[in-house]
Amino acid sequence: MRFYKLVFLLFTILEANNITFLNKAQRNWISHHKSPIVIGITEIPNQILVTKDGYKGFCIDLFKLISKRTNLQFKYKYFNTWSEVLNAAKNKKIDVIFLAQKTPSRLSYLDFTNTVLELQNKIIVNIHKDKFENLKQLKNKRVAVTKGSAIEEYITYNYPDIKLLLTNNELESLRLLNQGKVDASILGSVRASYYIKKYNLNNLLIGSTMDYSYYLSIASRSDETMLNVILDKSVANLKKEIQALELKWGYAKDKVVFFDTKTLIFISIIFIILLFFIIYSNYINRKLSKEIEDKNEALKRIKNMRDSKLNQMSEVISMIAHQWKQPLNTLSLIEEILIMDYKEGKLDENSIMEFDKNFKKQVNLMNQTITDFKNFMKIEEQQEKFDVDEVINHAIYILKEDFNKNKINIEYETQDDSFKVIGYKNALEQIIINILNNAKDALIDNKIENKKIKINITKTDMEILLTIEDNAGGIPIEIIDKIFNPYFSTKKDKNGTGLGLYIAKVIIEENMNGIIDVENKNEGASFIIKLPKVE
Repeated sequence: MRFYKLVFLLFTILEANNITFLNKAQRNWISHHKSPIVIGITEIPNQILVTKDGYKGFCIDLFKLISKRTNLQFKYKYFNTWSEVLNAAKNKKIDVIFLAQKTPSRLSYLDFTNTVLELQNKIIVNIHKDKFENLKQLKNKRVAVTKGSAIEEYITYNYPDIKLLLTNNELESLRLLNQGKVDASILGSVRASYYIKKYNLNNLLIGSTMDYSYYLSIASRSDETMLNVILDKSVANLKKEIQALELKWGYAKDKVVFFDTKTLIFISIIFIILLFFIIYSNYINRKLSKEIEDKNEALKRIKNMRDSKLNQMSEVISMIAHQWKQPLNTLSLIEEILIMDYKEGKLDENSIMEFDKNFKKQVNLMNQTITDFKNFMKIEEQQEKFDVDEVINHAIYILKEDFNKNKINIEYETQDDSFKVIGYKNALEQIIINILNNAKDALIDNKIENKKIKINITKTDMEILLTIEDNAGGIPIEIIDKIFNPYFSTKKDKNGTGLGLYIAKVIIEENMNGIIDVENKNEGASFIIKLPKVE
């Protein structure tokens, strides 16, 4: 007996929890309200459907949930047209309208819960007639809409030049459009698709999304204040269940995922890490085998260069992520368009070919980014003849997105088309990028408003002269003579190693027979690189 009593008590508690979100006064109102709440309905796919087995649809399932959760009893009263439903509510012949859009005129006799269902309105057109992108293009055009609908009130007030033809229901509007007797109609894609398929309205096309969506709520008589409060609390308490009903009846904004963006990003990051690990490992192995036999100082120098390279790799990974952001966003947009075309029945061979073309374009752009940065990190074994102008342009290209984001203007001036030198091309590019990044940091740290960096390249009979000048205020006089020393850094709080400019000086002066120096100009620091010219 104790077991059965425990089960009964548990059942009672669970039943009571169904309405724990209601206060005592609201529960008392329900218990004393003996007659069922009368809900006015009319057929609107997929909200209310009339079948041989009775009424079905999103709203029927919703009111079943509310009844179970609150113990309210409902009964349905069917009307042939939407206008009849509204009139019944005005005349207090019904207690509730299943779902309705809040409008100024309806607020005089109805109260509304919070939004239950959000629907985007579409401009429906005839495939043999003009297409319209927005309501402004429908000026002086004939548009069929349901009499008494929210869209009628919205168009009448905001677009008086549109010639409205009022019908008893949406199906009648679509049939007129299918016969070419009007220029357009307006309703949601779920309802339009249902009517088009069921009634073979083969001349219709679901067109552009308009700038007016339905935010549908349960509407109850304004003199039934307690009923509206109970319904509003029920809607708030059933959020997860309503989302499930949206999915069941085709209203949820779910996606068919052809390309999982998160997975793509994860694979890309793993690929980048592996790529740089291989490059880095090869670099270390070559350096170790070459210098370890010379002296212990070689090991120290390799460690220093390794630390600098790791910092550069970290910056490069960040730049790749930034470079890939736009292609990934574009891929996501292409995917959305493809899915939209599929749902609206506009997916044909041309759409697939256009999708394939755009997708490959974005993937090729991402592949090119990887190639560019792989070349940037590559360590040359032999010197080569190259054009300094190409190196500068490529360095600017690599940093372009980051500098644009920080509103830094790079001005590059040249007076000739050939600046050939012999040396390490990628190493020089890394040096230029390092100087530019240092200038960027100084401009940001010093909060310069009109941030700019000027690059100039000239040549004489004997040498190429490259200058990189910023307007960040210059280098303090007490440290300007130390910035090329190893381990000297002004960025200790930013994990600076103090090796970037030291390595730049070693490469330029010891390996490329050039000179690198710095001086303060009127507005900021100016780095000067001189390299022997070759023909």
